[in-house]
Amino acid sequence: MPHEATLIYSTALLRQAVFAFWRRSVGVGFFVALLIAALGLVVLVALGQASWLIGTLAALLVLGIAFATVVYVVHYRNSLRKFHQMDKPQATFRAAESSFTISSDIGPTTLQWSAVKELWQFPSVWLLLYSKAQFSTLPLACLSPETQAYIVQRVRESGGKVDG
Repeated sequence: MPHEATLIYSTALLRQAVFAFWRRSVGVGFFVALLIAALGLVVLVALGQASWLIGTLAALLVLGIAFATVVYVVHYRNSLRKFHQMDKPQATFRAAESSFTISSDIGPTTLQWSAVKELWQFPSVWLLLYSKAQFSTLPLACLSPETQAYIVQRVRESGGKVDG
């Protein structure tokens, strides 16, 4: 029996989804490393050091901040671009045994469950990840508990990882 849901999108929801993806992708460890680099830079400058290490730490800090910023901005802009292509900010999600389809007024996409490498669960959205940089957003408020359970089951049975 297929499961079906109407997914309603908004800019606020997309911002939440991209921020959740960004926070999880970049990770706490990345920001800890940036903090350590910043503290090291401050200490070296305070001690009056003038060496290649200061330049290296400063460059790492700038590149790290730029990388984290670019990851967020690129995903957010891509999400907004697709959102603005839609006449109605909604899509239909149909989940069947071997595949699922997400269709909106800009077109349908049908994928096998095995295409989902991971399911990331957040309080307001779920993200179906197909690679480290590609995902679909499922607004949780639009999915019945039965459909949610079915998605989890299909992802697990198809070899995907479910991470909550």
